[in-house]
Amino acid sequence: MTSAFALLSFACGIGMANPIPASAQTAAAPQSVTAGDVAGKPLDDLNLRKEKIAPVLEAAQANPYRIPGKGRCADLNREVADLNEALGPDIDESISPSAQQKRDRAIGGTARSVVGSLIPFGGVVREISGANAAENHRELYLYAGIVRRAFIKGYARARACRIAHYIPPVPDKK
Repeated sequence: MTSAFALLSFACGIGMANPIPASAQTAAAPQSVTAGDVAGKPLDDLNLRKEKIAPVLEAAQANPYRIPGKGRCADLNREVADLNEALGPDIDESISPSAQQKRDRAIGGTARSVVGSLIPFGGVVREISGANAAENHRELYLYAGIVRRAFIKGYARARACRIAHYIPPVPDKK
């Protein structure tokens, strides 16, 4: 009986060490896919294009539970604003995309998938090139940023500080 429970636990993933929770993989707010993203997909798969990690996310990874500044409401607001800039809106402030934005995301995602399928054995190429490891590394920083933002918002609430709402950036009209 004990071995059956152990086998069932293992099969269900209970007790397996996983440094990045599954939810961390989709932690940041979804972004629209641009033509540059589609064209750059092969560069991403070959790990030739490196995405820079925002300094605020590096700091979150290093110490997610540090109290910013002297813990004043202004310090907390500044930190949350910096994290929002790197991560996008928090789940409680998500802005519903318009029908056009949903279509654009669907078309962009499909185009990126099609371009990605042109590389034979894309999964193997991503593994060998280190692109998968780089993506996992990036997702770990995103996860740390989300944990930090949640911590700071909770700390602010406990101190009766009011955190300013997320204000989305105005897109450049080119």
